[in-house]
Amino acid sequence: MPAPCGLQMTPSTRPLGNAALLLLLAAAVSLSPAQAQMLSPAPLPGLWETDWKMTVNGQDLGALMRKEMEQALQQMPPAQRAQAEQMMKAQGGPMAIGGKQQECLSPADAAKATDPKRVLADMQEDAPQCRFEPISVAGSTMRFKGRCDDADGFTGDIAGELTLTSDKAWTGRWGGQGRMAGAEDIPGLKLGATGQVDYRMSGTGRWLAAACGAVKPR
Repeated sequence: MPAPCGLQMTPSTRPLGNAALLLLLAAAVSLSPAQAQMLSPAPLPGLWETDWKMTVNGQDLGALMRKEMEQALQQMPPAQRAQAEQMMKAQGGPMAIGGKQQECLSPADAAKATDPKRVLADMQEDAPQCRFEPISVAGSTMRFKGRCDDADGFTGDIAGELTLTSDKAWTGRWGGQGRMAGAEDIPGLKLGATGQVDYRMSGTGRWLAAACGAVKPR
């Protein structure tokens, strides 16, 4: 499923890998193995669908980027526009910001979903400019915090929570205040006098099937 990740706020940025976020749902309250607490149940292996929405200052960032791309396409010659549309289709859409995605969670990753060290390691791999720290776990909900320092993306503190509503579904939300590189160049994005942005991300995940079909494991 979408990490908090989506924390690097550039047009090419995508949320953290779906598998990493599925693992995050089983994160522990402490980095100490002796004090580790787990969430349950672990997510089922198989095909998952995630649906994400990313907002900056209350505006849907994905919608803004898609609108900008559509306007740019309309100004291209027909042959060039067709080529650009074909490339975007192959990549899954005009912008990898929010929206529905599918990912295959392998049995091996599902089996490791309660290992907090693996969770944090995957988060770190997907967002190398960020540091994450679990705060608490109670029942099926895990709360966490973090800090991103990315000169080409988002810089600021973040906090959020993830809830495993069942072994076939999850919900998540996180965000924070900070600065976003290139925010002033995004058409339609309203910025305050200080240039600070309020970044929010919310998402859901649902298990579709035990077989992943053409979707390959991460």
